[in-house]
Amino acid sequence: MAKDKENQKRLAKEWYERNKELTKERACAWALANPEKKYKSHLKNRAKDLKNHNARNRVWFANNKDKRASYQAKRKATILQRTPKWDPDAHLIVAKYQLAAMLSQATGIPHHVDHIIPLQGKNVSGL
Repeated sequence: MAKDKENQKRLAKEWYERNKELTKERACAWALANPEKKYKSHLKNRAKDLKNHNARNRVWFANNKDKRASYQAKRKATILQRTPKWDPDAHLIVAKYQLAAMLSQATGIPHHVDHIIPLQGKNVSGL
């Protein structure tokens, strides 16, 4: 029985190698004809990949506590180095968020404070 399964796998692999283009064309045609099924399949696979990724991360973190601590210390130092000299909770930051809220209310267009600047960018960095 196991010999038969191995033979079937071998034959299927050989057929696929001879018919790669046909297989790709059929897969593309199916995906175009069934976008909802394709998307559902994508979400299912993505969730599975994310679960596996998180599991791998937990194992890596458990086995590499020294490296993880080093990375965390470096990130914390980077944040501290790029934090402005004035107090981060100062009235200036609060005022910027209040201004954004007032503009959003007055115009009906959502405004936000853009604070997504890379900590270690080539041209710009900081908080």
